[in-house]
Amino acid sequence: MPSDIWVSWRANKHDDFGWQPPVNLGQGVNSPASDFGPTYFENNDAGIRNLFFASSRPGGAGGIDIYVSALAADGSFGPAQPVRELNSPNNDFRPTISRNGLELFFDSSRPGPGPSPGRDLWVSTRRSVGETWSTPVNLGSPVNTAEFDEALPALSSNGRELFFSSSNRPGGVGGSDLYLSTRTRPKKAEKRRLN
Repeated sequence: MPSDIWVSWRANKHDDFGWQPPVNLGQGVNSPASDFGPTYFENNDAGIRNLFFASSRPGGAGGIDIYVSALAADGSFGPAQPVRELNSPNNDFRPTISRNGLELFFDSSRPGPGPSPGRDLWVSTRRSVGETWSTPVNLGSPVNTAEFDEALPALSSNGRELFFSSSNRPGGVGGSDLYLSTRTRPKKAEKRRLN
């Protein structure tokens, strides 16, 4: 059965019990196919309010592709458009975007560096929120493995922690387990005194 994306609003972001009943996002976002894995990005300075998500609707590059829909001033989402630079002939799932809008992580069944035909985590970047995304790059080891599926990325608000699932990876409990990869800040260059 196809899935749809829904939204719930609250008047006060500090009110954990103030959520309104969920509302289906309608035809701008949802289609007769499955639409899922939403991530929202907002940049008030640039006037950008976008919902990224995955969809199995026909007409894309592969079986499942990444789409974006813009939030209008009246609170409705506009017609979803494929994010062509992120999509491949394979399945591309569950985008998660950084708070500054310059990095987007997703999982994909496109060919990676390992022998496994499963899913890996990929990242794409852009120099500003108004530009197109770069060619996606496989995150490689130690995040991805050659033999097991890595999927469902979720990026922390500070952009340093990446949560994801991995199936049957050694050291896990079994099935799909949750993992965390932390990125370290680059070291500041040492100041050298010129003689």
